[in-house]
Amino acid sequence: MLRNVWTGSTGIMPQSNRKPNEDRNKTYYLENRDMLLVKTEYGELKGAACSGVENYIAFKGIPYAKPPLGELRFKAPMPPDPWIGVRDASEHGAVCPQFNERMNRVEPGSEDCLYLNVYTKSLQPKEPLSVMVWIHGGGFYTGSGNSDYYGPDFFMAHNVVLVTINYRLEVLGFLCLDTEEVPGNAGMKDQVMALKWIKNNIKVFGGDPNNITLFGCSAGSGSVSCHLISKMSRGLFHKAICQSGICLNEWCYNIYGRQRAFQLGKLLGKETDDPVELLNFLRSQPVSSLFRIELPSLENIKYNDLCDSILFGPVVEKAGPVDTRFLAELPYELVGRGDIANVPLIIGYTSGEGIEIARKLPSIIGYYAKEGSIVPRELKLKWPVEKIQEADEKIRMYYFKHKELKADSYQELSDLETDKMFLYNQLRYARYHSQYATEPVYFYKFVAETERNYTKRSYKMDFIKGVCHADDLPYQFNITCLDIPLTDESRYIIKQMVQLWVNFAATGKPTTNEEWRPFTDAERNYVVIGKTLEYYQNPSAENMKFWENIYDQLQFSTYK
Repeated sequence: MLRNVWTGSTGIMPQSNRKPNEDRNKTYYLENRDMLLVKTEYGELKGAACSGVENYIAFKGIPYAKPPLGELRFKAPMPPDPWIGVRDASEHGAVCPQFNERMNRVEPGSEDCLYLNVYTKSLQPKEPLSVMVWIHGGGFYTGSGNSDYYGPDFFMAHNVVLVTINYRLEVLGFLCLDTEEVPGNAGMKDQVMALKWIKNNIKVFGGDPNNITLFGCSAGSGSVSCHLISKMSRGLFHKAICQSGICLNEWCYNIYGRQRAFQLGKLLGKETDDPVELLNFLRSQPVSSLFRIELPSLENIKYNDLCDSILFGPVVEKAGPVDTRFLAELPYELVGRGDIANVPLIIGYTSGEGIEIARKLPSIIGYYAKEGSIVPRELKLKWPVEKIQEADEKIRMYYFKHKELKADSYQELSDLETDKMFLYNQLRYARYHSQYATEPVYFYKFVAETERNYTKRSYKMDFIKGVCHADDLPYQFNITCLDIPLTDESRYIIKQMVQLWVNFAATGKPTTNEEWRPFTDAERNYVVIGKTLEYYQNPSAENMKFWENIYDQLQFSTYK
């Protein structure tokens, strides 16, 4: 079971580059505490002035929803309760209970985990600042928005307000019983509740509620793109950046939610086919039983895919009024007819996304031996067996040049999964956006490799070409859990990338000295982000032509 496919890694400023006497865990407070007070619609907050790589003001552990405890477990979030007096916002709130894969440890956290963090340069800027909201990744079962992973320093070199959020994960956030009480997507609705809080309160932190950009990586990027297709999220943001994930990627949505819920009940000792009985049972379980879940493969092998190792994630909701459903249809149905948010958009990928899968080759080679295993799930659900077999053979011949994957075929497998699990559907979404939306979409490929590419190095996969999934994160965030060097070379890439993102948040255009031209289906412009910026057309053109033929979308292709 690939339980660690979707996490990323990050780093910190090394000891030699810190200011004298700087303590990585120390928070610096202004002498005039009144300067750190803000009044939200729920009560007053006292933040902390922070000094390190940059100076900024932090407000941490802000509750954006009522604690989802007791009868609220598994349900959509409720608005937070107001408080009396001044609430201390100098420390993070609890994280969702989880196994933290980056640190290889259990973090018991708390079900009372619906908190967000706000970082700002000024509470009273001359003009309201653009707002950037980061949604963390981690396969919908691990991670948090806390600054040990997502330190704001690099963004705080610019005039921007940065917000990071926690949301419920795994079973707590994504249990689906297909009932009105538990239709699924509680974790996604947490994110919506956070966005509503941000829109209604960000002004007191110096932010512009009419200029909010969502961005995220991996499952965080998948989350961002789900907000692009959910009517529940419309009007809550104005721009979006999707890094290494899109709602069309099959790992981003679960079609077996109800089956997984009843599998879980059986695992924990309750075998029933009654959803009410199962719900009562699961609510009675200690929270320690509801994360780090391992379940057997589903019996229907034809539709069992590697991406289904993410056991609990976003689902299409089948119960309750339509306006209460975060997702009412499959992502490819909504995107295919242009039912998407009309906002400026950046989409991109790292050059070696598939390293995240290929590194597990010794333990998953048996899976790839199964006929049909490498055919995308979306197609297997539509096609007869004969067509699946034909596609399976074509894919194997194209990527492996033979029908059997070898034990040393790391590069071939990485190339396949970079294209199949990531790039093709990101490009596909960009094409639909350019067809249906009036706002531009920009496409990029991240190729920078320096001492900050921690993930690939930690996997001991340096012999595979490309930048590993999530190895772009150290170029955006100053994360204090890993010692990763910060050299002049990587500083330049950090400055360049963050500047692009901040410019996009401010203006809707990722401006540089040279124009980054929008992507269209007829003119597939993209930027290669490395030690410099380079401008090209048609990313991975030959491979994308192959996949367009596999998906039988020639009517929507420039390739004839």
